[in-house]
Amino acid sequence: MLGLFDEEEITGSTLLMMRKKPAGRRTVTSKPKPHARALNADKDHAKDLFFHARSFHLAAKKLAGALEFGSSRFAEFDVSPVIFLYRHALELHLKTLILGGGGNFLAEKPDLISISQSHSVSWLAQFVRQILTALGWENEFKCDGIENFDDFKSLVGQLNSADPGLYVFRSPVDPRSEVAVREFVKRMDRLLDLLESTADALAAEWNLRRDGVDFDDGGFGDNGTTRIQ
Repeated sequence: MLGLFDEEEITGSTLLMMRKKPAGRRTVTSKPKPHARALNADKDHAKDLFFHARSFHLAAKKLAGALEFGSSRFAEFDVSPVIFLYRHALELHLKTLILGGGGNFLAEKPDLISISQSHSVSWLAQFVRQILTALGWENEFKCDGIENFDDFKSLVGQLNSADPGLYVFRSPVDPRSEVAVREFVKRMDRLLDLLESTADALAAEWNLRRDGVDFDDGGFGDNGTTRIQ
């Protein structure tokens, strides 16, 4: 997932320089650059969400790497906070897409308070699908382990059932199975990287449209939109 998380914002002169470069397919991968900046300065609330989401993802990865299966009869319960961190990172990344650059492509922007207060990742994912569909990116929103939007919906649905109201905890995988947990972690890492890349691409797309830069197709969509892979 063009890095837009640099200290400097993309300017009109930068975009004009980009236009002079040889035409080529501009792609977004599920491996975001560490300097990526997916949000505009006037979107401070969404920018904060992005960095919180990224921090929860990093914490989840570190905790998952420290799991010691079979070390004690209570080891399976150590999986619960890992799943919780991944779930919260997913929630924040989805909110980043909706409240950040992605919200600009919705026919009707959702209520800020409703989005902010919701903990339903399945409900939030519906807005993300609307955004991708509006741009024609739904078939390019994929990564290893998530080949289409049905796979995305399925994985999000599993996470939605885990501690939806902070009252109980239900694991979407068998916490006693190291294989199942490791596979879950891999899929979540790929998905969260993909969401981060998508936020980056959406911000880039909005900047191009806002600044009125006229690009030849040369790897962009038929209507001049950025392509996502």
